[in-house]
Amino acid sequence: MGISTDSVARLKRFAEECGISFPMASDANGEVTRLYDVRRRFGLGTSRVTYVIDERGVIRDAFHNEISMTSHALRALQVVQSLEPSDAAPRSDNSTP
Repeated sequence: MGISTDSVARLKRFAEECGISFPMASDANGEVTRLYDVRRRFGLGTSRVTYVIDERGVIRDAFHNEISMTSHALRALQVVQSLEPSDAAPRSDNSTP
């Protein structure tokens, strides 16, 4: 999921122009921005940060890259692919590991 402080309308245009196939959400009020501490210094916008969060809500990796979007996306994909199925999937029973 992508989250931006841009408006819903602007995100929709961006997704259409770039062929984005994943969900995009607007954080127009900045709540998520504050929670994940991605505001730039001196209020100069937000940083491009990727958090890989598993299905249990555990942050597995976080990284910042403003310049190379290709390497940014590839790193996120590598982290997701490296997760063991048991790491990423919530337990559906009451048994102990």
